[in-house]
Formats: sequence, structure tokens, C-alpha cells
Amino acid sequence: MSLKSIQILIIAFMIFTISACGKSKSQEVKDAVLSANILLSDKQCQQAIDLLEGIGRQTRDANYLKVLSSAYACRAGYSTVTFFGTDISKTATPSPLGGLSTFTTSQVAVTNPLVNDSNYKDLLEAINILLYAGGISSSTEPTAQERAKYFSGGQAGDINSELAFMMMVQLGKFMKVYANANIGGVKGGGGAGNNCFTDYSTTPAAVQTYVTTVLPGACNSVSSSHAQLALGLSTRRVRLCQGVVLMNSILDVLPSVLASAGGGSTADLSTVTTQINTQKALLITAYPTVGPTATVMSQYNCETDASIDVDTLASYYAVLFEALIQ
Repeated sequence: MSLKSIQILIIAFMIFTISACGKSKSQEVKDAVLSANILLSDKQCQQAIDLLEGIGRQTRDANYLKVLSSAYACRAGYSTVTFFGTDISKTATPSPLGGLSTFTTSQVAVTNPLVNDSNYKDLLEAINILLYAGGISSSTEPTAQERAKYFSGGQAGDINSELAFMMMVQLGKFMKVYANANIGGVKGGGGAGNNCFTDYSTTPAAVQTYVTTVLPGACNSVSSSHAQLALGLSTRRVRLCQGVVLMNSILDVLPSVLASAGGGSTADLSTVTTQINTQKALLITAYPTVGPTATVMSQYNCETDASIDVDTLASYYAVLFEALIQ
């Protein structure tokens, strides 16, 4: 740790310690948020997490939640500056969404399995802090509309914006690994040996036909699954749900974020929204009984809802994920 970092660390904790003496809980939280922001300015991610978690989760304080989420995202290697300065322009190249797998954090080596990778878990924690902001329970769908019950319009808008960008980055990492994408974002070009995300051998006939005869790109077989999403894997449903929840949540927040941004650097994200919605319409047409799978945003609900099974989840992947990275 550099001398400058040590000085910043000392200053941040002095501000928090001195100002917290005899203050109300509300003031203590404000002081902690201020000190955590100072720490994050010097990439002192863990120290910021320790400080904020030390006073207890403040589920109705938007500023606290945004900074806590940023601290976990910081530890995950996520950077908003990198997202806008380097990665956002890669979004749709190669088309439709292969560019996500070429994002800076997507290219960082991960541990096996992905769900145990520390950076992946930290960014998921950062996302969930905001996704369930307001104290939303795990069994309640964490929609933007639900969060709006607990925050002002400006606060909710800020939360949705941060969510959208972090979820796009997480989706890029997800696609890079499970689609076995190469450095250029082409599916099946990596070293894992699979050409598809998962196994489609038990999905409805219409879905299997779509995979084998309609899909462009590398995936044209019902049985070329990534090993971590293979048929029979005990945790397959949990892992498939992570991708479905991520995609549905992106669709929930991205339109309002784009509307407030007004184009510019987010133009590629507007294209993304259109492409995902087009594929979702195809999914519902090909497999009308897909039901809640097309809208679920709660990981708990995805894992426990009896109407969501491995075949509906795999069908979602066949028509959406396989078409969006080729």
C-alpha cells in the first residue's frame, strides 16, 4: 500500500470515528458514506465495505446502498469509467451481443466454476444490493416499479442506471464463459469445447428445431453444452436461472435508463434492448407455455416456482442467448 493510500485510509477513518461520536444513527450513516467515498476514490474497496457493513445494512437509504454497491463492484474490478470509456462501444460487435463478451472484465480469467469466481460473486452482490433496494424480499419480484415505492424518482433513477451498467458487464462475463467465446466474441471459439450454452435434448420439438435449423453461428446441435450448464448437473437450474434473471432484469431497467440518457454513448444499448425483445417475442411464439420464465427477476422465485423448470429455462437460452451471441 502506498503512502498516499495509507494517508487516505487514516483520514477516512478519522472523519468517521470523530464525527460519529454522540451522533444519531442517521448522521452516523452519512458520515460512513462520506468516509467510504473517500476510500473508494483511492480504490480502497475492502476498507469501504468493512466500514459500511460495520454499521449494518441500510435498506432504505439510497446513498448508502449506492456506495455499498460501488464498493463491492470496486472489489470485483468493475469501473464505470472503463465501461463508458472503453467497453460500451464494443457492445454490438460482433453482432448481436457478442461484443459483451469482449468487455474488459469479461476477458479476465475466472475460476472454475464461474459461480465461485470471487469477482463474479462480488459484482453479483453489488447488483443484488441495488436490485432489492428498499428491503424487497427475495420472494418479491425486484422490478423498477417495486423499488419506486421506497425511493424518490431521482434516487430510483440513479439506482436503475447503476444497475443497468453493472448487469451489462456481468452479462458479458456470463456470456464469455458459458458461450465459450474467443477473444473476438465469437461463440464456440474458446477452449472449453462447447458450441452452445446448454443442452436442449429435452426441450419441446419446436425449440430443438430452432436450434438445429434456424440458429445462425456455432450452435446447431442440441447436445453441445458447456460443462457447467450440462444436463444432469445438480446445480444446473441455479446457474441457468442466474442468466435468465440477469437478462430479464436488464430489460426491466434499460428502457427508462435510455430514455433519460437521450442517446449518445448509449445508442448501442438501445439496439441491445430491441434485439433482446425481438428474441423474447420469438420465444413466446415458439413455446407459449414458457410462462413466468420470460419475466422472472427473483433468483429465489426462479429456483422454486413449479412452473419454471429446466426445460423452460433451456428453451429461454435456445431462443435468446444462442441468438444473441453467435
